[in-house]
Amino acid sequence: MSSQSQQYQISEIQQDRRKLFLDWADGHRSTFHYIWLRDNCYCSACGDPRHGEKRFRIVDVPIDIEPLSVHWDSGNTVEIRWKPDGHKSIYHARWLRQHCYSATERKHRQYRPILWDSQIVTNLPQITYEEVKTGDAGRLQLLEYLRDYGICFVRNVPPKNGELESFAQSFGPLLETNYGRIFEIVVDPEESQNSVANSQIDLIPHTDDAYQYAPPGIIFFHCLMANNDGSGQSIFVDGFQIAEVLRQENREAFDLLCRYEVSFRKYYRDRIDMHFSSPVFCLDSSGHLQQVRISNLFPAPLDLSEEIIEPFYAAYGKLMQLYTDPRYYLKQGLQPGDLVMFDNHRILHGRTAIAIQNQRRHLRYCSVERDYFHSQWRLLQTNLSFQG
Repeated sequence: MSSQSQQYQISEIQQDRRKLFLDWADGHRSTFHYIWLRDNCYCSACGDPRHGEKRFRIVDVPIDIEPLSVHWDSGNTVEIRWKPDGHKSIYHARWLRQHCYSATERKHRQYRPILWDSQIVTNLPQITYEEVKTGDAGRLQLLEYLRDYGICFVRNVPPKNGELESFAQSFGPLLETNYGRIFEIVVDPEESQNSVANSQIDLIPHTDDAYQYAPPGIIFFHCLMANNDGSGQSIFVDGFQIAEVLRQENREAFDLLCRYEVSFRKYYRDRIDMHFSSPVFCLDSSGHLQQVRISNLFPAPLDLSEEIIEPFYAAYGKLMQLYTDPRYYLKQGLQPGDLVMFDNHRILHGRTAIAIQNQRRHLRYCSVERDYFHSQWRLLQTNLSFQG
């Protein structure tokens, strides 16, 4: 029997008054509380298993619910009939193992990003346009680069209008922003009054639109024209790496940036006034990073209690020293035909100054919500694993 078969093969079932214990052929033991099992019945009366729709209400059964009977057949399915009405629930072994909430299985399922610094330049996450366009395997590889590194370069994308929209829309609907669905990033003195992206100044690494409640998710930059003097190079920084370095070097500073909010604002009189406050680092209940929000381009005055102001500025200063340190920079001079996708909730991006005598740089920008990226990754991974 293969190791994967053993993983999904039940060898024994035991029970007590509150829980069901499943021993698997690979030696693992799962514990399922009866209330959890009853809540996750997706029979036709309780919900629709095809769509995740639920009709069952947890308030309709007692928290100490017990089974009338428990049966299992050949290690493939578990059937439970519940007190007091005899309702029948059926659970497949594979589904139970995949949703086991033991400490070891939850740790096994935990997402582990690959952290990086400037050395990533020797092994860039990159793929060709043709590989992505011609098969699901190439598209899945791109999505896994985005998942693991937060960034992926796509080479040989035709440098002409329309290609960005076509490519990005294959991952999800384009996000409408205050710049529209597509933003032309060119050096333009007049447009620089509306966006620093159209100016010639250098831009330190930042989160795009940190002043919004929900900043853009997956950002696309497509290069149509590039300076030939080396100016206007794109800079990328792994915000998760910066956070972990700070966590290790100065836990007090890290905790302050997780706990207290930084305020951001974008304001143009009579046109727009966006304002949002958020901790720099957002963690899940296990302390793992979920989001980084950093922008020195659009700060608003800190609104913190008096005793926190100075220690917070000290922590914020240590953070800025890290994310502006070239040791953590991935610096790339994008060329016509280059497209870069990155997770704006993790990756900071910036740019070196653009030489005034050579204003040729032209990037096109758009974004797609992260939900669509994750959805497509799951679907492709599932489909390709079944084909394999």
